Amino acid sequence: MLLVDKDIRDEILTTRGNIVISASAGTGKTHTTIQRIIKDAEENKSYQTFAAVTFTRKAAKEIKKRLGPKNGEGYIGTNDNFIWLEIIQPFMYDVYGMEFKIEIKPDYNDENQVKTFNEGIEKIKSTQLMCKYNNLKKNFAFQLALEILKNSASCKRYLKAKYYRIYIDEYQDSDEDMHNFFMYLCDILSIPLFIVGDAKQSIYSWRGAYSLGFTGLFTKLSFTKFELWHNFRSNKVIQNYSNIFMKDVRKNFQPTKFNDEVTFVKYDDESKAVNYIKNWIDVSKKCAFLNYSNNNAEAWSGRLNDVGIPFVFIPGSPLDVTSLESEHIWIARGIAHYSLQYRYSEYDFRDEIPMPENYKISIIKKMLNTIKDSQSEMQLFEKNCIEFYSYLGFTEDNVKIKKEIKVLFEVVNNEKYISTYNQERHKLTTGTIHSSKGLEFEQVIINAQDFDLTREGIIYLHYVAISRPEERLLILAQNAIFDRYKGYINYTISETRKLGIEISNSDVVKIIE
Repeated sequence: MLLVDKDIRDEILTTRGNIVISASAGTGKTHTTIQRIIKDAEENKSYQTFAAVTFTRKAAKEIKKRLGPKNGEGYIGTNDNFIWLEIIQPFMYDVYGMEFKIEIKPDYNDENQVKTFNEGIEKIKSTQLMCKYNNLKKNFAFQLALEILKNSASCKRYLKAKYYRIYIDEYQDSDEDMHNFFMYLCDILSIPLFIVGDAKQSIYSWRGAYSLGFTGLFTKLSFTKFELWHNFRSNKVIQNYSNIFMKDVRKNFQPTKFNDEVTFVKYDDESKAVNYIKNWIDVSKKCAFLNYSNNNAEAWSGRLNDVGIPFVFIPGSPLDVTSLESEHIWIARGIAHYSLQYRYSEYDFRDEIPMPENYKISIIKKMLNTIKDSQSEMQLFEKNCIEFYSYLGFTEDNVKIKKEIKVLFEVVNNEKYISTYNQERHKLTTGTIHSSKGLEFEQVIINAQDFDLTREGIIYLHYVAISRPEERLLILAQNAIFDRYKGYINYTISETRKLGIEISNSDVVKIIE
């Protein structure tokens, strides 16, 4: 039976065994996960500990911050780091032979790609570097971790003995190989899993995200299923509008007082849209104009600034592109934060280091300041950065390190990226929908033409966008763009009718022709 919100949070904290939670936007899933980790840690009287795995260092850092001193000896970090530290590095030789009793560095750079599993094994042997498939939808590292786990009795015993529970966030973004790995942990090793996700926010299918793995857990008998749907972030009207588009939460639609919180505006030329925004917006409150592309976001920022509405364009950082992924890219990203972000300190940087206790904060501060002071001169900047990389344990791979430093140099010397690293300081921003995931704003503006809701996957991107606002949502629709606005509003009308409601006389969305 699927248990529904309100009184289930206490039940989530006390249920034994495997747990899967479908948590809609704004429902406090991180808070609930933290509470369960704390409760389990307090009740644990054995030598065992826990693992909390996430997709990003940022998310892991947030969990560490919220847990504070209650994180104990638990592992808190990324999925990739977990399998590298706990399985691949210590146990690969147990399966593939003593020639693999080497230091294996996790390098996922595009230049280190393979086509087959056996090619990947040979690559590790010859380079000591982890690699990835050139097919984005396949995950070599997790395939390798599962093979090691299946064939190493020592690895099985180690994990079973060490972990009393593993907590996994944003599970809808897991690919099929990750899903197979985690299911082996619970089905074969009997390590309980605490899984949280939201299929409605699965927007990474292009890189292999396997949302069916998450939704399939709701029919898996060994899991107790919960649903968190009450959005503490958004008002009831915004909740209703976002619920309309998703079948699994449409049942949560609740008629409520409507004060034009959701408005759909059709326009012929951009000046009309700009003037409407000027009258609609409350500039004293946070507002994000979310676009499908960076180019459109920048263009709208310019148009709005031309009429005196100070929107700030938030461009994506070149340091975040997948082609730069490597075991040491976090260093360049940390330096960029230190150079550009308001109130980012050497202590924040130390939190990014996998084993921070091995490094002195005074030396980190001195080296970061030396780099910052030299950022206007490329040669000196590169020299100081390489010394810092070396201090942090990266003395080889010079070609890739220099490539990262070159991009870093461009970022720290371009004023437009100051806003990227200080988004929270700006009330009015334009950016992409993808970059808004996990964020919240009092007001949000979107373009209807960004969403062909009949296309696979677009409905999830749309859900992410319309579940960001706390108070008001403005949807703009330009006539001239492929009649996309007609498709959007017709789709909305159709979905609303499934609730027995006609938009023309309902409290769902105000339409301005």
